[in-house]
Amino acid sequence: MKQRKRGMPILIALGLLMTMLLQACSGNSGTAEPTQSAEATKAPAATEGAKEPELEPYEVSITYHGKPERDVALVEEKLNEFFREKINATVKLNPIVGAEYKQKTELMMNSGEKMDLVFTASWLDFFSNVTKGAFIELDELLEQYGAGIKEQLNPLYLEAPRLDGKLYAVPTNKEITQSRAITMRKDIVDKYQIPLESIKTTADLEPWMKVIKESEPDIIPNFVSGGGGDGAMYEQNSNYRPVGPTPGKLALFFYDYTKSDNISIISALDQQIVDINKSEFERARNWYELGYTNSDAATSSTSIGDVRKQGKIWYQNAVWKPGADIELNLSTNNQFEFISNVIDEPIVTTDLTTGSMFSISRTSKDPARAMMVLNYLHTDPYVVNLIVNGIEDVHYKKTGDNRIEPIADSGYGTTGLFWVIGNQMINYLKPGQPDDLYTNWIQYNNEAKRSPLLGFVFKDTNVKNEITQLTAIATEYKAISTGGIANPVKLLEERNRKFEDAGIEKVRAEIQTQVDAWKAAQK
Repeated sequence: MKQRKRGMPILIALGLLMTMLLQACSGNSGTAEPTQSAEATKAPAATEGAKEPELEPYEVSITYHGKPERDVALVEEKLNEFFREKINATVKLNPIVGAEYKQKTELMMNSGEKMDLVFTASWLDFFSNVTKGAFIELDELLEQYGAGIKEQLNPLYLEAPRLDGKLYAVPTNKEITQSRAITMRKDIVDKYQIPLESIKTTADLEPWMKVIKESEPDIIPNFVSGGGGDGAMYEQNSNYRPVGPTPGKLALFFYDYTKSDNISIISALDQQIVDINKSEFERARNWYELGYTNSDAATSSTSIGDVRKQGKIWYQNAVWKPGADIELNLSTNNQFEFISNVIDEPIVTTDLTTGSMFSISRTSKDPARAMMVLNYLHTDPYVVNLIVNGIEDVHYKKTGDNRIEPIADSGYGTTGLFWVIGNQMINYLKPGQPDDLYTNWIQYNNEAKRSPLLGFVFKDTNVKNEITQLTAIATEYKAISTGGIANPVKLLEERNRKFEDAGIEKVRAEIQTQVDAWKAAQK
C-alpha cells in the first residue's frame, strides 16, 4: 500500500485533497445536503414518498420544551419505524422540563453539543442566540426540503424569525396572534350576576373583589403569581404595546400600534406610562391591604394553573384565541367552565409570531435531514399526533376521524405539546373542543391586525451596558407591581430615577434610530 501511495499521480492526490476540503467546508452552512452513501449522486428534492435508498442512516435529535414522560421511549420507537421507511432516519426525543429548558439548552449550545432540531422562542432569547451563531440559516433548506411547511404556514409567520433578512427558525403552526381578555368562572358569573361584558379593565373588577372576599372564603379574589411583573405595566385598553422582542426581555419601551407611519418610541419614563403605573400600583397595594390578594404575592412561585385546578380563583387576566376558554376548562379536567370578555383586537407582533419555533443547531451533522423531519412535523397527521398525543389504543382512543379520548394515567400525552410541535392545525381534537376549532383559528389569524413593527428586531450591540443595568434595576423592583410591597409609588419614583441614571434615554434613542432605519428599508 505504501508503494502505491508514494507512486500516486500528483493530479489524483490533489483531486482527493480538494474533495476532502469541500466536504469539510460544506458542514453546517444551512445548505448542506443530507448525508449520502458513496453511490449517491444527489440529494432528494423532497421528503415525500418512500425511503430514498441513497441516504445513509442518521439520527435527528429533537430537543423540546416539555416534561419527560414515562412512555417517551415507546413513542420514539414508533417514530423511528416511520422515519426509517421514509428518509432512513431515526429520531431522539429530548424533552426538557420548562423550568430548566433555557439554562440546559444554552449550556448545550455553548458547549457545542451535537443537536439537530431545537425548540426556541422569543422568550428563550432566540434572537440573541442567532447573534451568537447557535442556529443556521434556513431559507435554502426550507426551499429544498420544506415545501409542506411553506404550504401550511401563514406567510406572516416567516417574516418574523429573521435577522438581517435571513430565516433562522420555523414557527409552530398555531394561532398567529392573541387577544387579551378578562376570563371568569361561569358559575361565579351566574351566581352573582356579574356583567362580564362590561368589564374591560382591572379597575372594573374592584366592586366584585369585595363580593368574592365576603362571600367565597375558599377563593382568592386576586391571585398574583411569580413575584411580580417586569415593573412596567400598562392598562389593558391602552394602544401602547411593548417593542418586541424587548431589550433584555423588559417591557420598558413602547409604541402605539395604531400608527403605521412616524412610529414614536417612548420609555417607561414617559409621563403617560408613569401615570398608568402609578394608578395600577396604587390599586394593587389597596387590594393587598384589603385582603383581596394572596399574602405571598411578592414572592409566590405558585403556578396560576395549579390554583385554578384547585378552584381557588374566579378570574384571571388572560390571553385569548378561539378555543381558549375550552382549554382552561380542560386544564381543570372540566371541573369548571370559563368564559371571557375579549377586550382588545388581535395584533400580529414579532414577539407573538416567534413564541414557539424550531431552529436547526449549528452543530447538526445533517441539517437537510433535520429539515425533512420538521417538514413531516408540519404535514403528516400521524407523525404530529404520535409525538403530541402518543400511540393509539395505548395512550388514547380514537372516537372519530379527527377526535380522541385520552386514556387516564397512560404514561404519555399529558404535557400539552400541542403548542410546541409542528402543526397544531392537524392535531386530533379532544373532548370539549369544537369541530370548527382550527377553522376558527385560521379565520382569526387572517383577520388579525398586523403590527407596524412586525419583523423588527432590536440589536443591542451599542447599548449592552445600559441594558444590563436596566435589567438589574427592573429585577430589583419588579415586586412593586404585586401590591405586596408598601409605598409602591415612592418605590416607582425611586426605580425611575435609577432608570434615568442607567441610560434608559440612550436605549430609547437607539431603538428609535433602528426603527426609523428599518421602516425606511421596507419602502
